Amino acid sequence: MNLDELRSSTSRPTAEEFDPEENFSFDDVQEERHFLGMTAVERMFLSIFLFMNVCVLGLALLLATNRLVF
Repeated sequence: MNLDELRSSTSRPTAEEFDPEENFSFDDVQEERHFLGMTAVERMFLSIFLFMNVCVLGLALLLATNRLVF
């Protein structure tokens, strides 16, 4: 299969076939996606909290093994 056949086999509608109002509803736009039951802001704060924990624990481990001295 060459690139021209692959390009022509896509299912993208042409300008004549496309109807912008066909499958559009405002419910689809405002639907909020949740991962593990959290919103995007909650996931952001969780990732920041975990990053800070890794930094603090890594610093403590470096100090405990005398690889970092103040």
